[in-house]
Amino acid sequence: MAENDKLLGVHIAEDDDAQRLRVWWKKNGMGIVAGVAIGILGVGGFKGWQVYTENRALSASDVFQEMLAYDESGAIERASNSAQILIKDYRATPYGDLAYLMIAKLAKQKGDLSNAMEALTNVMTKSKDPAMGQLARLRLSQVKLLAGDLERAHELATTDDVGGFESEFSEVLGDVLLAQHKYSDAAEAFDRALQALAPASSSRALLTSKRNYARSVGNNQ
Repeated sequence: MAENDKLLGVHIAEDDDAQRLRVWWKKNGMGIVAGVAIGILGVGGFKGWQVYTENRALSASDVFQEMLAYDESGAIERASNSAQILIKDYRATPYGDLAYLMIAKLAKQKGDLSNAMEALTNVMTKSKDPAMGQLARLRLSQVKLLAGDLERAHELATTDDVGGFESEFSEVLGDVLLAQHKYSDAAEAFDRALQALAPASSSRALLTSKRNYARSVGNNQ
């Protein structure tokens, strides 16, 4: 059986992750920005600054929504251009992190794993948001696996600070262990991923298949 068949594909629900980040930002983003502004400028200075930042946030939001629309329609170059605008003009905002994640996604789709790694490393090491940093770490582990760097992929997937991505980290670790022919360990990792997965998740069937495969091969060794 070919190695690609053994891996059963590398599955990370990027659309689900993006939706989770959108919801988080709508709920918390501007409140965090406002809190930082008050702390730095004081209440008086904040009033004038608020008008500026609200206008700036609206502009960034427009570019962000364009980027998502281009990506969903398959307009890769336009999505990439929108991401570059966010990085150039709004890097200090959470939209900058999301733009880097988009660049990584588009690069991976084109098979450009080097640029995908660079974008993800940027978010993982420089983001001020721990959740963003952990999401970048998760995806970087996936890309390292695709590139065949199993040692680094294993290192990235092994962390106690999963940032709300417990199932996803366990699944990537299972994929790495499967590639390393550590089938029993892989089955255990997939089990942990299933336990942390939402009951109605569309990922359950694929995870179960990978768990069963790893368990079957491990028992026959």
